[in-house]
Amino acid sequence: MLVDLNVPWPQKSFQEPLEDAEIDKVKGVLSTLHVLGYSHVVLNFTVNHSDKFPQNPNPMQIEQRFGELMKATGLKIYSRITLIIDDPSKGQSIAKLSQHFDIVAALPITERGVSLATTSLDIDILTFHYNQRFPCFLKHKTICSTVKRGVKLEIVYSAALKDLHSRRQFVSNVRNVVRSSRSRGIVISSGAQSPLECRNVLGAVSLIKSLGLDSDKCLQAMSQLASLVLLNGRLRNNSYKQTVAIGTNVVEENSVGNNSGVKIKRRCDLAEEDLETGKKKIHK
Repeated sequence: MLVDLNVPWPQKSFQEPLEDAEIDKVKGVLSTLHVLGYSHVVLNFTVNHSDKFPQNPNPMQIEQRFGELMKATGLKIYSRITLIIDDPSKGQSIAKLSQHFDIVAALPITERGVSLATTSLDIDILTFHYNQRFPCFLKHKTICSTVKRGVKLEIVYSAALKDLHSRRQFVSNVRNVVRSSRSRGIVISSGAQSPLECRNVLGAVSLIKSLGLDSDKCLQAMSQLASLVLLNGRLRNNSYKQTVAIGTNVVEENSVGNNSGVKIKRRCDLAEEDLETGKKKIHK
């Protein structure tokens, strides 16, 4: 099971119009990823944290636009929003965003943004612009505490496929992430805006392995850890503190991979047993 957590959505803001040619280009990327062996793909909508969010902030309409592609290929497509954090004081509340997107990510571009994203934001992924210099030096204590609370660090390898300056900056940034995290909690995504930027698992692993991450952890970053991000993100809307899910339909709809649905079902059964035990004690 291979997961790509970052296929950029063409829109850059809530007000920007979307053309049919851009949708066709996204379909081309999705089809290429399916041919390369990916089973789960996430469309990434990137906006500024200071923008005003509409009532329905998700413009993707995945079922309507990509329903036929999913039925023909068996590919599972999810939604993600990435917030560009500049000035934390001007940011909007992200609590309601998790109701409309499967994954919530943060992309800090200032040192204050990094401090906010690593301490208090309820997010699933912490990512950066890998073709640009990081806004600050990543400290081991800060990054590891972020990983401990369940946030994953994303490496986007499309920056290594562009101009010479982007490649140099990509190498430096990836080594910075691997060093500060001690190779923990890292996921690898494509960030592909065209089919030519897509890579299979061998191509991506060989690239990241050369920059300091072990090959087994590279494989986990594209499979187990990436699927865990999806599972945690979808559990946020259908569980209480990722413990209780209500209804069997929720279990079927939110299973990610072969084992995830079993884990959720076990949590449902345990929750029902606790409720029955509590009722008996109250009755006595």
